[in-house]
Amino acid sequence: MKKVAIIGTRGIPACYGGFESLAEQLVRHLWDAFEFTVYCQKSVFPQRPAKIGKANLKYVPLGANGMSSIFYDMWSIIDALRYADTLLILGVSGCTLLPFLRLFGCRKKIVCNIDGIEWRRAKWSRLARIYLRFAERCAVRNADVVIADNQVIVDYVKEQYHHDCELIEYGADTRSLEE
Repeated sequence: MKKVAIIGTRGIPACYGGFESLAEQLVRHLWDAFEFTVYCQKSVFPQRPAKIGKANLKYVPLGANGMSSIFYDMWSIIDALRYADTLLILGVSGCTLLPFLRLFGCRKKIVCNIDGIEWRRAKWSRLARIYLRFAERCAVRNADVVIADNQVIVDYVKEQYHHDCELIEYGADTRSLEE
């Protein structure tokens, strides 16, 4: 069974945002086909179960948002290299590590959802925007597969980097609303 590490979220169960919900849904619906490990921000989960269903949970003692997300993601990537066949990286914070992995012959499959065009957001300082743009470039150029959840990002990746980007749309689980 393929081993997949999900990196770049605060963890599951989802309690924060879209990437967490995506991770939880992937685990919930595909755990019979893949052996998942989800990296989780230790401070968010006081109970810290070792598993949810069949998914393994690993707790990182760093923050998954803001500047600390760079180190959180890098820690998770380095740890996942020990066992995972595929690294699903959600966001670009730790992706400046990817060129070094390729340089040293890493054979793991790397799938990256670059999220939005984070470096353009006004909430970031100038230095943070420079870093995020560089991290985005590292992600696109070094991932085996780049994915996006909307067509605007797919078009941006093709225009900006001349690189393929797979569209995987996801949205709300409306089944509970229909009951």
